[in-house]
Amino acid sequence: MVKVSIIMPVYNASELLEESIESAMKQTLKDIEIVCVDDGSTDNSVEVLKDLSKKYDCIKIFTQENEGSGSARNHGLDEATGEYIAFLDADDIFVDSNALETLYDFGVKNNADLVCGNLKRLSFDTGEVTANPNYTAGNYYYFDASKSITPAEYGVPWAFYKNIFKRSFLNEHEIRFKDLRRGQDPVFLSEVLAKVDKVYGCPVDLYAYRFESGRPYGKIDTPEKKLHYLLHFKGCFDALEEGGLYETSETFKQKLIYFLEYGTELDDLVIYEGAMEAFGWPTTYFDNYKYEYESFLVHHLMNKILVEDSEEFYNEAKQQLIDMKVWYNDLIPTPLLRNLILLFNTESYKEYKERYHEFLIEDARIQNVFLAKENEALNEQADELQDINNQLFNSRSWKYTERLRKSKE
Repeated sequence: MVKVSIIMPVYNASELLEESIESAMKQTLKDIEIVCVDDGSTDNSVEVLKDLSKKYDCIKIFTQENEGSGSARNHGLDEATGEYIAFLDADDIFVDSNALETLYDFGVKNNADLVCGNLKRLSFDTGEVTANPNYTAGNYYYFDASKSITPAEYGVPWAFYKNIFKRSFLNEHEIRFKDLRRGQDPVFLSEVLAKVDKVYGCPVDLYAYRFESGRPYGKIDTPEKKLHYLLHFKGCFDALEEGGLYETSETFKQKLIYFLEYGTELDDLVIYEGAMEAFGWPTTYFDNYKYEYESFLVHHLMNKILVEDSEEFYNEAKQQLIDMKVWYNDLIPTPLLRNLILLFNTESYKEYKERYHEFLIEDARIQNVFLAKENEALNEQADELQDINNQLFNSRSWKYTERLRKSKE
């Protein structure tokens, strides 16, 4: 009998596949199958898998057109026969050799639907396994002993791959990965957490994910991925709150606010359009983050007025800003507030557009004055520090201790 099915989505990972599969084969648990689903690779990943399957007969290979990792995992779930399910991406590795066996035995002992291990990072450049900063940040629970916790104690719904799942539980509740190009795994885990009574865990490092440093949200680089990333938050909130995990949902909403702030920094109207499609306005999703969300919307509405370049949208946006009661939002920055004052003091888009150029010049002047004052204050601080420094060097105590300092050198 297969105790654990390891599901591996594969896409153009030929150079890393062998390392990943070898890490699974080093596990002390031998009653496993590795269900590999090639997601339309254009390299020689399938050939590498076939070669590995000659060495290890527990490898099963399936192929499909490119539909994304979520679809590939669903395909693997449909083909799996194991009592429990583990997931392993083709560029990641299992860490502790006894991890799967430890988690499986603890799961069987407690008839657990979800059993968690701990998680490490794998350096993209050096291949070194390092600590996972998400534990320091308190994003999810660290298991320092074999125990059970409540679903609410798990933390934000991240790192599904450090866990194993009872296959019958997933099938009974029809839990599968959503058709999203980004963020499908937190939705999957949110649905699991919403349905389990307890979360079991063991102090083993099951998984290390390959981490490449770079700009935040670097992989969310197309309009579709930006929309799907926003929709994944909505899917998580819905699943968590349906399961009564309101505090977890509220905590996870902070992560969305960070992403919206990122979209504001970039003046990214695609993220604005995605947020409107996912959550809209008015909305009940952000009762505790009302002003953060509306500040994001205001910023982009003001940008979009000029992008749309029409009287109709000018009037629509103006009415929405009135309905938002923007004057009560203390999070709106001063330059944006001055722009709002200009908007409400104009009667037409033509007038606003003409005066907006004057506004930019005036705003630049104000910024220059502010920077000049800030620079002046810094210069004054530097002068004060220099005076203190001079007083120290000219003091009697400094002169008296000169011989002592030289002797220590």
